Amino acid sequence: MLAAVALEASASLDDRLVEARWDGVPMCPACGSESSIRVGGGDREWRRWRCGGCRKRYAVTTGTAIHATKLAPGDWIAVVDLKVPDPAAIAAEIGVSRVTARRIAGLLGPVAGLSSAERLERLLEGRQHTAPRRDPWLVDPLPAPLRSQENPLDQLSAGTKATLNSLRARPFGATAAKLAALCGLSYSQTTRALAALERRGWVERTVKAVQHGYKLRPVGLWALTWSDSCMQALAFLRDRPTVLATEPGDRVPSRFWRNFWSGASADELRISLHGLHIAETLIAGRDPVARAWALGTLPTGVLRECRALRGCNTGTPARLLDAEIDRRTTDA
Repeated sequence: MLAAVALEASASLDDRLVEARWDGVPMCPACGSESSIRVGGGDREWRRWRCGGCRKRYAVTTGTAIHATKLAPGDWIAVVDLKVPDPAAIAAEIGVSRVTARRIAGLLGPVAGLSSAERLERLLEGRQHTAPRRDPWLVDPLPAPLRSQENPLDQLSAGTKATLNSLRARPFGATAAKLAALCGLSYSQTTRALAALERRGWVERTVKAVQHGYKLRPVGLWALTWSDSCMQALAFLRDRPTVLATEPGDRVPSRFWRNFWSGASADELRISLHGLHIAETLIAGRDPVARAWALGTLPTGVLRECRALRGCNTGTPARLLDAEIDRRTTDA
């Protein structure tokens, strides 16, 4: 008796789904044939058919927004029959998490003024009605000379495209660690991206001597080759801003160490312990970049103490200190 009731309920759900999508006659999504035979589907499964033309199997959800769903047909029917299908009501009705309920509500979209039948038709719409996913790294729209050309970025991952974009912003090269910080990727992911770009001949690694603090040291730098194929790939790549890497919060950046000539070595200085010494050296010094860093980074209390020191109480240092202290006071 119970089995008969379950089969009757299942048949009723099947009929409603088939009616909503195909007006009662199953139609193969692949070839459009209406010649099909029933091959499976129970009370907890989607009804399935085999096409008599192309012999492919399909369900009522094939090619729709809810294809391969884990919810039973009865759950979707219960959702569309809700008076107000908001996430809270959906979660309570079919026993899913709030996250899943929000995704279901997103598939339904705006439901104000729609009947249950119209909501069900929206769920069973073909995927061709949804907007295609746009590659955020691809230039859109493409210039006319590029539309007929094969896109060299098609086989690249999003991380590889981000790495290529970061290298374009660093024409003199950068380390793999620096590129990882710029792209927001892990170091291993960045090295894999660089290897993929190197195989295409778009990047190369060279060892150069660069200034690091008080001395030169050899560093492996990655840079674009600027070959013809590399330039063509860059034409398809959208220029997006990179995430700037930040220096350790309590240390003086190594590029400013050369400004310190007495006392403790600059690599041992800490803002929390030697803030006034750092401020006096950089703000009263001749390096405008180091002065700008000190004014924008050092605590306001340190800047006030520095303003009273000889060499910082007159002239340009005094004006810059007063302006920065006034700005911070106003913003606060």
